[in-house]
Amino acid sequence: MSKQLAVNVIMRRACLAFLLAFTPTAHLDPHFLFAAEPTLDQLKADLRSIDAKVRRKAASELGKTKSREAVQPLLSAAGDRDVNVREEVVKSLGLLKDQEALTMLLTTIKDPADSVREESIIALVNLYADRDAGSVITRTAKRVYKTINPFRDQVGDDATVIEAYVQVAPMVIDSIADRLVDSSLAVRLDAAKALGILRARPALPKMLDAMKTGDANLRIAVLRSLYKIRDTSVDEQILPYLNDSDKNVRDETIVTLGLFRSKKALPELKRLYDQNPDTKLRLKAFQALALIGDGSSQELFQRNLRDPDKPYRQAAAEGIARVGDASLVEEVSRAFINEKDLGAQLGQSFALYRLGRREFMDKLLMGLSERMYHEQATAYLIEMSAPVVPDLVRHLNHENAVVREKLCAVLGLIGDSSTIEQLKPLLRDTNASVASEAALAIRRLGAGS
Repeated sequence: MSKQLAVNVIMRRACLAFLLAFTPTAHLDPHFLFAAEPTLDQLKADLRSIDAKVRRKAASELGKTKSREAVQPLLSAAGDRDVNVREEVVKSLGLLKDQEALTMLLTTIKDPADSVREESIIALVNLYADRDAGSVITRTAKRVYKTINPFRDQVGDDATVIEAYVQVAPMVIDSIADRLVDSSLAVRLDAAKALGILRARPALPKMLDAMKTGDANLRIAVLRSLYKIRDTSVDEQILPYLNDSDKNVRDETIVTLGLFRSKKALPELKRLYDQNPDTKLRLKAFQALALIGDGSSQELFQRNLRDPDKPYRQAAAEGIARVGDASLVEEVSRAFINEKDLGAQLGQSFALYRLGRREFMDKLLMGLSERMYHEQATAYLIEMSAPVVPDLVRHLNHENAVVREKLCAVLGLIGDSSTIEQLKPLLRDTNASVASEAALAIRRLGAGS
């Protein structure tokens, strides 16, 4: 019996004993309480049963054992005549995360059943996502690591992406990319999401082709995955989707081009801003212009720094931060003094710090501890990248544990091997979340050096 299976047996018996102890009127057969859990050998035998339900249950249970001994029996059952058994086999192979399953999953991804092809994509992603995370998975990293189904979130809110140092086999990328033209829309969507999670740059041509033939949801999924891959050279090829017949596709294209800092998109984004007064489309176009932060938009940013609507004021400050014209520091300072909204204040603090007012780092650090604004502040720090590392390191002894935790996460993404020594003392932090985040940051920086 594997160690994991033995632990499961002990835990279940303990729970049953507890229930029995507090159920004095129950007359339970003692054999029920201590009925033997199926051993690994029994599950292997059940996987060869003539009853499909027994085989399906065995396939599912084998995945839960977390035992490498379960891999070979599951591989042998991957061609089962019952589609539900095949589906459970593939799910379990994904749970076991064993590279020995790779060749078989590249076969099951072509299975006649839609559900098996879907589960094969998920299993392939799970071979790479959450790799070696072990005990250092943290609250801050939980949106990066998905241990069972990496597609369980809406793609727009799902930040799942493999670590930059993880290498994905070319045959895996090719096989998943081939599913972009699958007969099942659900499989096509999962393929598009998977390619983003795996940072599958070689799949870009097929992804762009899929946008031409797919439905609106597929185009949106591809756009979001393009940003995860972060090859900005595709900006010109997605420009036409600013005029897509589907509003959601248009909106997603605006966001993606802004995130890509696409100078080629500037004329069209300015047109959308000018021709759509007082609309959500106008705001999205303005936010994209702010993301690009080109000097040609500076006057527009200055004008909106005093807009009655908070989203415009915040985006205007962000745009000024990216343009980087220090002559605007007094104008932004006056806006900050009069600002009441914390989100806009953080945007202005980002601008002021970028324009040379280093004291505004304190405001950004305060934002890290705010439940509604910590992601905004984190994004600013990550964007400023290596130049801001020395200032962040100096605050690793911050009195607020949440700030220390977030700083570890940021430094793990923008620091270098020299940052590791600065992070090591936090491995002994009295706050467990800080210590875990420091361990993850050190692992990331060590792998990237």
